[in-house]
Amino acid sequence: MNRYTFKGADLRKDGPRLRRFFNQVFDPEKVGDFAESLTLYFPRMEGRSWFLAEEDSSGEIAAGCALIPWKWRMEHVVLDVAELGIVGTGEAHRKQGLMRCLHAEFMETVREKGFHLVVIQGIPGFYDKLGFRYALPLCAHIDLPLHAVTKEEPGNVTFRPAGIGDIPFLVEEDEAFARANVVSAVRGVEHWTYLLTDGQKTEYSSEFLIFEDAEGRKGYARLPRFGFGSGLIVSEVSEGISWEMGAALLGYCRRLAEDRGKPYIRLDLHPDAPLSRLALASGAVLGDMYAWQVLVPDHRTLLLHLAPVLEKRLERGLFSGYSGVLRLDFFDESLDLIWCGGRLTEIRPGDAKSCAAHFCVHRELFPSLCLGHRSWRELQQTRPDVFPALSHTGSRVERVSDPTELLVGELFPPRRSWIYEQY
Repeated sequence: MNRYTFKGADLRKDGPRLRRFFNQVFDPEKVGDFAESLTLYFPRMEGRSWFLAEEDSSGEIAAGCALIPWKWRMEHVVLDVAELGIVGTGEAHRKQGLMRCLHAEFMETVREKGFHLVVIQGIPGFYDKLGFRYALPLCAHIDLPLHAVTKEEPGNVTFRPAGIGDIPFLVEEDEAFARANVVSAVRGVEHWTYLLTDGQKTEYSSEFLIFEDAEGRKGYARLPRFGFGSGLIVSEVSEGISWEMGAALLGYCRRLAEDRGKPYIRLDLHPDAPLSRLALASGAVLGDMYAWQVLVPDHRTLLLHLAPVLEKRLERGLFSGYSGVLRLDFFDESLDLIWCGGRLTEIRPGDAKSCAAHFCVHRELFPSLCLGHRSWRELQQTRPDVFPALSHTGSRVERVSDPTELLVGELFPPRRSWIYEQY
């Protein structure tokens, strides 16, 4: 490692260098243009958002990555999320351990700034060595053949490009989307401004459409200009659209696909989203889905922050007003969640004493459970190291009075979640 210096970026001089480096690493994709756009225009990006390894002899960038800040909402609680993004190493500098060093610097900043989650949309099979685990759905392939869509578009629905004046409406649509999902992205006016202005100059650019029917009901859709597959991609749609508006949107997309030589329409949406259900009922095929890779920097900090969510879940179910201890046992350590009158009053390290509720889950599976991606029973189907402790050590008589299974099920239920991109 003594060949390299690890540093943050100086925005006064490193913008053009970042562009050149990442364009070369990802050629022919213009990832460097996207990196420069984020550096100059994206909300909350700063010098400490970039982590670089420079070769001492040449002064050239050898590897780099970015901390892209997000706000995610889990029900009514907002989480600070750090995305490990735009990760690249120059060909001559690979297999030198540079990314491990950059990731260590990255995690120091994550902990210093108090982020609750670290996420990545990275390639399969690489980032698990850095502690990332698949924990939220990402990137759907719901492929709808053009012949399954009627050519006749309802005449009472009109379409136009979205503009800056539509931002208040788009922010409201994000709020409606959040109410339909347990975990979703928080995008404010500054994010929508970027999406509709400077974000249009990168390979992540999209068409944003506003559509409206004769009664004045409105919706919006996002159509990325680039993406996986050869179909016309629809990656965002208003949550509250009517059947007629959904059919009109699919008809409009069919015409766009035919004009652009696209052989099908691909919905990159949650399978339970309204437009997805309409497409699937019309003959669309649900293909494979990927997932966000998630790392929890500190389990105690995350759970304390989520206390209002967890308390509300207990209040609505069998454990309203619950008092007792729930031990989450990660095998190499454990945490005791102290409940009093339905409130999570404390979280402390577990000890050797027995407690009323004791649940075992390997730490690499906890993000998926905590964020509602999978129930504990779904995780248990492939991983036997997920179980209420008494199911392995207690008698059946003891298990009758064990609240663990139901308590964990109410605290961490599987729910629909989806993250709309912020760039």
